[in-house]
Amino acid sequence: ALGLVHKFKKDPYVTTLGSFSKVTNYILDAFRSPDVMPQQRPASEMDINESIPGLEINHQEEPGFEVITRIDIGERPDIQRGEPVSAEKWSMNMNPEGKILNPDNLKKIIFKGGLCQAVRKEAWKFLLGYFPWHSTREERKPLQKRKTDEYFRMKLQWKSVSEEQEQRNTRLKEYKSLIEKDVNRTDRTNTFYEGQDNPGLILLHDILMTYCMYDFDLGYVQGMSDLLSPILYVMENEVDGFWCFVAFIEQMHCNFEEQMQGMKTELVQLSTLLKLLDLGFWNYLGKCYF
Repeated sequence: ALGLVHKFKKDPYVTTLGSFSKVTNYILDAFRSPDVMPQQRPASEMDINESIPGLEINHQEEPGFEVITRIDIGERPDIQRGEPVSAEKWSMNMNPEGKILNPDNLKKIIFKGGLCQAVRKEAWKFLLGYFPWHSTREERKPLQKRKTDEYFRMKLQWKSVSEEQEQRNTRLKEYKSLIEKDVNRTDRTNTFYEGQDNPGLILLHDILMTYCMYDFDLGYVQGMSDLLSPILYVMENEVDGFWCFVAFIEQMHCNFEEQMQGMKTELVQLSTLLKLLDLGFWNYLGKCYF
């Protein structure tokens, strides 16, 4: 009873509908012919507890439901971290034309060991999606030139807006205000951003304003500056920093949309993992009021 009260306080709508559905099932069972068996799941699904070691499922405790009573995930594998990819190893994974020989294998090596500082500036352009993995060195040169021209063309758009125009463009004015506030909150302990008139802060501001021209519908959302600052720190270049940021945001776009559907999905996945790995802590969080 206490459990039901707690569920009702937490989510009265779902709890009420769930309770009514159980009552309906009981009434229907009373009118059913004894010869009519309730619908059963396929045998392949009913045998799930046999295919997963340590998983016990009770089909009888509550009709119509399966109650998972114990989950044993077993011993976790011992994962050894590899060595960071050095400049020499990075070069060994390219052919003479500068094309990555085996992108999938290289990504696995990077996943296990990371990258040394000397390689990050070039490798991040591939990892973030700015450079195509199968492109050659000569193919990347016109790409960079085209992207440079496009960047400064977009930058000129907001740079040429007068104060009078800005006053009539409410959204641009709001984007600019948010960007200025977040840029000032950037970690000043990093030498790349320390001080009030630091060139790094100016580049950070300019890239974020230019991104508003690139995707005006999305514009600027709080938190974007925190994603851009490490990218710009590694790239040390305005244009490369911008296009790496653009490629990264394309992967994270759903987290910044108004409905925040991507973030909601990730939180549900995190909750599911936590419930599986640490049920006690998951229950504790469920009782917290925040």
